[in-house]
Amino acid sequence: MASGIEVRGPTLGFELTYADVAPVAGGRGRGRVRLEAPAVLRVGGAGGVEGPLFGVVACGRHRVRLLAPDGAVHRVAAGAFFGWLTRPVEAAVATGIEATIRRAGLSGRGGATVRDALLAEAIGDVRVAEGARLTRGRPTIWGALRGAGAAPRLGAALVGHGAEVALLVLLWWMVGRHAVVAGSPAFGWKECGVVSGVVVARLMSSWAAGRLAVDGGAVMRDRLMHGILGLDTTVTRSAGIGQLLGSIVDLESIESLVFGGGLLAVTGMVDLGAGLWIAALGAAGRWLLALAAAWAVIAGWLGARGWRALGAWSALRLRLTHDLVERLVGQRTVVAQEPPELWHLEEDRALAEYAEASRALDRAVSALAVVLPRGWLISAVALLAPVLLAAGVSPHAALEGGGPPEHGGMVVSLGGVLLVYGALRGLARAFPALGTAAIAARNLAPLVRLAPPEAPQEAPMLARAELAADTDARRDARDGDAVAPAEAPSLDGTRLIEGRHVAFRYPGRRVPVLEDCGFEIRRGDRVLLEGPSGGGKSTLAALLCGLRRPTAGSLAYRGVEQGRLGVEAWRAEVGAAPQFHENHVFSASLAFNLLLGRGWPPRGEDLREAEAVLRELGLGPLLDRMPSGLGQVVGESGWQLSQGERSRVFIARSLLQPLTVRVLDESFAALDPETLERALACVLRRAETLVVIAHL
Repeated sequence: MASGIEVRGPTLGFELTYADVAPVAGGRGRGRVRLEAPAVLRVGGAGGVEGPLFGVVACGRHRVRLLAPDGAVHRVAAGAFFGWLTRPVEAAVATGIEATIRRAGLSGRGGATVRDALLAEAIGDVRVAEGARLTRGRPTIWGALRGAGAAPRLGAALVGHGAEVALLVLLWWMVGRHAVVAGSPAFGWKECGVVSGVVVARLMSSWAAGRLAVDGGAVMRDRLMHGILGLDTTVTRSAGIGQLLGSIVDLESIESLVFGGGLLAVTGMVDLGAGLWIAALGAAGRWLLALAAAWAVIAGWLGARGWRALGAWSALRLRLTHDLVERLVGQRTVVAQEPPELWHLEEDRALAEYAEASRALDRAVSALAVVLPRGWLISAVALLAPVLLAAGVSPHAALEGGGPPEHGGMVVSLGGVLLVYGALRGLARAFPALGTAAIAARNLAPLVRLAPPEAPQEAPMLARAELAADTDARRDARDGDAVAPAEAPSLDGTRLIEGRHVAFRYPGRRVPVLEDCGFEIRRGDRVLLEGPSGGGKSTLAALLCGLRRPTAGSLAYRGVEQGRLGVEAWRAEVGAAPQFHENHVFSASLAFNLLLGRGWPPRGEDLREAEAVLRELGLGPLLDRMPSGLGQVVGESGWQLSQGERSRVFIARSLLQPLTVRVLDESFAALDPETLERALACVLRRAETLVVIAHL
């Protein structure tokens, strides 16, 4: 029916009840809640008639633009649209309410007001539609910068600096021309106007560069924070806490140095090009260009030397940070296992290496910052000296005038030489900043996902609607609603998860953990997965739950591949209770720890079911001992739980999630036989489709 409608990009689910879109008073205006668009709606729900799927392109106060399954966009009145949504649920109670109004002798506006009030009281909480509000996917880092207005800021900075350079070129031309024609480089009102323009251009460029640094820094921090929160556990396990801390410290380098050093480098290149062009127009222009080419080779050699020194220094700095943190964390082990004479031996050796690397870096940076600009200036002036001597006039006389026209070209050449000198100084200052930022980005690459997420995923709305129907049925059964036997979820053997040629290999490892795995899990299955340590059981559990993506092959849920269904929709159907060392009891109330995956704050039904699950798992005596019951704070600073109690809390947390498939990864390993039998009976009774992982 509406198979042509597809969801593209991230979605945020929502529900519309009758109270949300009912008439406000006597039929005057509909829709108390503004429907945020674009969105995809499925009409109907619990207590209503299932309707079609359609897209809402825009929803205004008076008009709504709807996307039909065939792709056509229709404009309808907002009142008619909301009335169409509420009409099916109103029909179920309208006859009785109309009869009541007639018996009361009400009519006109008073009757309409009473009718609206009775309808709101009778069916106000009935869902008339549900859907997903479409949101724009997280853009690339460049897209985020464009969205923050970085492009206009950068353009303004470059235009301002370009105008400054152009005015400086004009100023030098005017000075040289005046020296030749009038014999004196004296400034007049025109020259003063040009100088004022240089000042204005410099102010505009500096303002735009400052705004670019602030806005770009905010985007960078936002992107880096998202990347840190999405770290792969494989990376965090392979790197020590010291290495992670040392890399995170580089965040400041990326933010401040990229925009500061980057702008300095860009403006330096502009100044360099303008200076060489000016120098080429003056006396000995060809020789100056040849000299510039020679210094370019020298600059490349000095830059490579500085890059190597900077890389070696950064590596030692990260290693020192790592060693310091690891020794602080394991200080007791160091004291117990190492003799006192060796406690600081490695530290002294590492500090000596770091000091030598720092001296090498200082020498390389100093050579780049001093030798390059000053060497250019000295050699360029030395190159121009024979021209001045051949003309029989000193450089001072050339600037003061009184010589032949060639002296004007000399003034232009000197201006170009000085402009190149300033550009080289700026580039030399920018090199350490850009080099540090580049090395910081390289160090953060394994930790922070600067790249954009995967392309917006496409999932057929029909498949999402079926998943939503299953979720509704589970919720109705959980809330105790009257559900007809034909509507209740049944263990009908429907194929849920299917894996084809699934393989997975951890980064940096040559041998895959899983290879060419094929399987299927049907509704109502009870799967026991046993194997030795390192056999890939937990990896397969992570793949089933969408915590990892296969490196080869494909996974599908109800025939929809994982990439098209989306990670959020997949995880809403399949979840796991990880191994004991990967699971956590937070320093919060027991109810919070149990209902993490169900919604917060909890309803009374949620708390009653949580208590029932705990008692079925044999935690009733523990609950009775707690002064605050489910409100008792547990975890680090609260009530301490034993390993077996924590394991059963993790099992209860999984059972209380509205999932279709549950994966329990060695959740029964810490239980004694009697408790294991009781907990397993509870799990088998409450879990619809179950995968249990056990160690041989």
